[in-house]
Amino acid sequence: MTAQKEADVIESGTPAGTLTALANLRDVGGLPMEDGGTTRSGVLYRSDAPFTGDAAPAHIPSWPPRVVVDLRSHREVQRSRCEWPGRTTVHHHPLHDGAAPGVIPPGDLPELYDLILDSGAARIAALVPLVAQADGPVLIHCAVGKDRTGVAVAALLLAAGVRPDAVIADYLATASNMPALRQRWASVRTAHTTRPILDNHWFETPEPAIVAVVERITTAPGGPVGWLRGHGAHDTDLHTWRERIRL
Repeated sequence: MTAQKEADVIESGTPAGTLTALANLRDVGGLPMEDGGTTRSGVLYRSDAPFTGDAAPAHIPSWPPRVVVDLRSHREVQRSRCEWPGRTTVHHHPLHDGAAPGVIPPGDLPELYDLILDSGAARIAALVPLVAQADGPVLIHCAVGKDRTGVAVAALLLAAGVRPDAVIADYLATASNMPALRQRWASVRTAHTTRPILDNHWFETPEPAIVAVVERITTAPGGPVGWLRGHGAHDTDLHTWRERIRL
C-alpha cells in the first residue's frame, strides 16, 4: 500500500450519496499462460471509471496505480474527471466513442467489438509501450470496464501468451460485478442528472462477443503478436510486456 492519504482516498470531492468504490476493478494476475506459467499480480488492473473521492480498494494491494490509461471519449472525461495523486501518470487514450454510455449502440456487442477492432487497432497497439515500460501497476479503464477495456485487455493478454480460454473467462468475470455497477451509476446519476442513463445493453457480457474478439486476434497472421505488430507495436515492447506480466 502506498502513502496513507493515497491509500484512504484518491481525493475529496465525490458528491454526497455516491457509492465511493470501483465496482468492476480487478487485477489480471494469476491467469494461466500457454507455456504453463501464470500472469503476475500487481502489473495490470482493469476497471470501470474511477471518480474523485473513491476509496482505495481493499482487494488491490498496491494502490494507486503508477499509470492510468483512460479509454473514454473526450466528452466523457470532461463530464467526469478523476483527480489522481501526483505520482500517478494519466494517459487519456480514447479508443472508440461509439462504445460510450449515452451513445446509441451500433448493433449487438459482437458488432460493436468488431468496430472497435476495425477503428481502434492502432490505438490498442499503442497501449503496448505504456504497459511494457511502466515502473508500477497500470490501470486500464473506460466507463463500465467491459467493452473498450475488455477488447484492449484481451489483445494485451493474448499477446503476452495468456490462454485464450482464460482471456474469455476474465471478460466473463465482469458479469458478477454488474449489480454493484448498476448501483454505482444510479448513485452518480442521482448526484449528477446530466450524466447518461445506462441502457441494459451496457451491462451485458455475452460470451460470443469476446469469443469473436479472441478468434479474430488469434487467427491473424502471426497471431496476437503479429496483430499488434501489424498495427504499430514494436517487438522490443512486445517482448518487454510478455516478460513483465509473466510470473
